Amino acid sequence: MGSKLRQRLAALVTTLIFGFILWKILERTFVVIWVQTPWWGLLIMLLVLYFLISYSINRLFGSDS
Repeated sequence: MGSKLRQRLAALVTTLIFGFILWKILERTFVVIWVQTPWWGLLIMLLVLYFLISYSINRLFGSDS
């Protein structure tokens, strides 16, 4: 599998996993998150979650980026 294709596949899988997890989290705790967490805290949590998923998928597919 080519390097470019691997990177695109990794990005697609990362986006799908991140979207699914975000949807499930917000579906169950929408009110709790908005009441308890400031807006900047929510953004930080989303960024950390995205980078963790991205790192894991890149390790799985062997991408360097």
